[in-house]
Amino acid sequence: MYFKVFSLSLSIFASLQVLGIYESQSVQAITVPFTEDFDAGAANWLNFNSSALLSFHATGGPDGSSFASGTFNFKNSAFGDQGPVVFRGTTSLVGASSGGAFFGNWITGGVGKFTAQVRHDATVPLTFFTRFADPTNFPGGFAIHSAPVPPNVWTDLTVDINASNPQFVSFEGATFADVFDDIGNVQLGVTIPQELAGVDLEINFDLDQPAISTVPEPATFALAALACCGVLMGAGQKREQKGSEQIHSAPKTPHRESVSNGCGLGS
Repeated sequence: MYFKVFSLSLSIFASLQVLGIYESQSVQAITVPFTEDFDAGAANWLNFNSSALLSFHATGGPDGSSFASGTFNFKNSAFGDQGPVVFRGTTSLVGASSGGAFFGNWITGGVGKFTAQVRHDATVPLTFFTRFADPTNFPGGFAIHSAPVPPNVWTDLTVDINASNPQFVSFEGATFADVFDDIGNVQLGVTIPQELAGVDLEINFDLDQPAISTVPEPATFALAALACCGVLMGAGQKREQKGSEQIHSAPKTPHRESVSNGCGLGS
């Protein structure tokens, strides 16, 4: 199925190039870390076929606040074929999504992780994928989220941005570096489930808090762990010292009271 996703993505890209929809853009100024909260609108994120902005909702997100959404109908889809992209962050068409904060060189920018919150109201769990591509929309890196997302539940999607991440099933004939040295498209989509293939049913897809962040170097983790251990050891020593002071300063209990309770303990 993943090979079909790859081959069909190539044909889709070629069609878009012919239509003149995707044009090469200059390298953007990436912002790391960054989270898109959709607090003022759809932030130029597009729907499944780039024909419209996502819809904006002021409430109902994972934390009760705003989010963006789109729809898709599987009635013209066949099981095993190209799964639809349902959310598109791009540098093209209506202006850069999220003000261009996601776009640029993720390698030199230190991007180590991509996350997003998604929800859908399909009748079955859906398997999501994330695709990252350069400003011309090719080549791209396909990352599969193996755990299906249940219906009507906000679910966190995470992709570690490194070449050895097994989530990446294709770089479309290129390399990790070829893809991530100039990101111009961030796309989230779903594979086509057998239960919905060919079914005439409009499904709502919700998106909130797509984000990029760095991953601390191993040395940073080690220093943080040492600092934490130092704090805990210091706190333990203070507790021991305080306990010792309390024992030494406490008045001695008369021996007759210790005997009277029958346990060798003062009453």
